[in-house]
Amino acid sequence: MSRLRDPDRPCVLPGDPSWLHEVRYLEEKVLRVVAKAAAVAAVRFEEDRFVLSVGVLEGAASVIGRLAAEMEEPADDEREGEAVRVLFLPGWELDYLWQVLTVFRRAQAGEPEAADLRELLDGVGEGQGRTVEQITGDVQRVAAMLMLDIPAVRTLAAAVLHSLGLQSGHGGPPPDVAAVRAALEQVRAGWAAAGVR
Repeated sequence: MSRLRDPDRPCVLPGDPSWLHEVRYLEEKVLRVVAKAAAVAAVRFEEDRFVLSVGVLEGAASVIGRLAAEMEEPADDEREGEAVRVLFLPGWELDYLWQVLTVFRRAQAGEPEAADLRELLDGVGEGQGRTVEQITGDVQRVAAMLMLDIPAVRTLAAAVLHSLGLQSGHGGPPPDVAAVRAALEQVRAGWAAAGVR
């Protein structure tokens, strides 16, 4: 069952993409590697060997890849510390990331069902100079940034959409300047809690 109820979720991210550079390796060097191993296991009729399906792993890798591609575009507001990006991502794509995080945590904890995944992540991590704990922490950071679900995210999304002349789905008048500033501070606190400054 999906934790994510909405079909499309607003994600408010820093305009500066430097936080993403630290976790970019997850796409090609972790998730796609595990997906290939899961595909080989499936051919051998061991679909559950790495717990997750190939589709979920590839889906989570695609979320990170698309996010990195989006973040390469310059932000509209270039003022230092002020730029934010609002992206709308399908809830089902974010659910892939959530499923990966859940299973990586199980592997990190040493659960027997995830032992093969733990061994694979140990090997993949060694090649990246990362431990299973660090890899899991990086997946958690991406998930926390994309799934920050507080009213301030919706306020900022509504303000950005209004500034572009687009419908926000937010009832009532657009947020005022004071509400937007307060929302930005709340979102920044959420970023800091995720380890992104």
